[in-house]
Amino acid sequence: MLKKTHTRLTILFTGLMVLFLSAFAVISYFSFSFILYRDSKYQTLELAEQEAQEHRHSFEHDFKKKEHIDYNPQDSSFYYIVRRDGQVIGGDESFPTLRVPIMERLVDWHPGPDEVRIEEFKLEGDKKIYMVIAGRAVYKNGDIIGAIYAGKDITQQRMTLNRLTTVLGIIAALFAIVSSALGYYMAGHAMRPIARSFARQREFVADASHELRTPLSILHSSLEVLDSEEREHLSPFSQQIMDDMKDEVARMRSLAENLLTLARADSGALEVTKETFDLCPIAEKLVRSFQPLLSERGQTLELNTPEKFVMYADKERITQLLCILLDNARKYTPQGGQITLRLYETRKGKERMLCIDVQDTGIGIPPEEQARIFDRFYRVDKVRSRELGSTGLGLSIASWIVRVHQGVIRVQSEPGNGSTFTVQFPAKYAGQARKRL
Repeated sequence: MLKKTHTRLTILFTGLMVLFLSAFAVISYFSFSFILYRDSKYQTLELAEQEAQEHRHSFEHDFKKKEHIDYNPQDSSFYYIVRRDGQVIGGDESFPTLRVPIMERLVDWHPGPDEVRIEEFKLEGDKKIYMVIAGRAVYKNGDIIGAIYAGKDITQQRMTLNRLTTVLGIIAALFAIVSSALGYYMAGHAMRPIARSFARQREFVADASHELRTPLSILHSSLEVLDSEEREHLSPFSQQIMDDMKDEVARMRSLAENLLTLARADSGALEVTKETFDLCPIAEKLVRSFQPLLSERGQTLELNTPEKFVMYADKERITQLLCILLDNARKYTPQGGQITLRLYETRKGKERMLCIDVQDTGIGIPPEEQARIFDRFYRVDKVRSRELGSTGLGLSIASWIVRVHQGVIRVQSEPGNGSTFTVQFPAKYAGQARKRL
């Protein structure tokens, strides 16, 4: 539990830092992009306006031939004087090969006063160039007689922005890694007092459970002796009190045993000793041992097993798992109900799985409660559970047993329609186990 909490805190801290760094990188990118394009936009608009004012007279008479277009390789900007029919009659350019592609892009464009376009063009060798383009329409007597287009090369600024974006991404990634390590350290530092408190609590529970076992065992034995020797001399009321005392002592012993099991499991002191065994004889023996308890309430227990069900696991813990699931089904199944224990094999993708099903016709579990039934001391119906002697620890122990065997446990249930607990274990050792049996 502490390890999961440590991991969650680390993920939470790292996630917040990554979110912050991502927001910083995105905001920085858009800020620099806005500044870059804003300056380029205003410069291009100013260039277009300046050229429009300077060359407006070019449209006041018809040219019999194209006006000369200057070539200026040192300048990163251009302008074209274009008649209404699309003929370029003058201008200044730094990339003559782009004149036709540029005019193809602008043929149907009638720019507004503050309107610009960013266009991408290709030069020889697949080299890309980016242009910010603006324009001014020229009117005569209310009719458009031509336009002047101006553009500015922003390839270098674009490359600088891309490099800046890459650098920001690398810095964000490095800071994310550092924040992950820092988050792990800080989460561990924050977990230390919690871990110490939890360790003291765990030690107290283990010591208390261990110390309670001996007097409770003596008390239970003493009650058994008194019951066997003095029962016939007791009144019916005293006999009932004796039975109630035996039940309560048994419940206390079970609680102490469960608490001790969980405390040892938390501390890692509870070892799991795996061996190869056939679960079928164990299941048959458990069914026989449960029959007297089930007969008292008219319940039936059906066992469905294959000829052999070979496992590589801790025999004692798997037996305990079956006892917990069967006892849980017995408690919450009404008189005359049916309980079914089934052992079978299935496949999960390419992996073979060993499955245990315990199905009952009991009261069922509401969907909103199913996620918590494996929590310690959690009981769906606390009043009913207390009457049945349930402490809310059995399914927690069952979940731990399944977990240490790399298995999964699930429940399917509907209120009033019973419950089915399904346990699945990987069968990766089953083939070797069969050879030894």
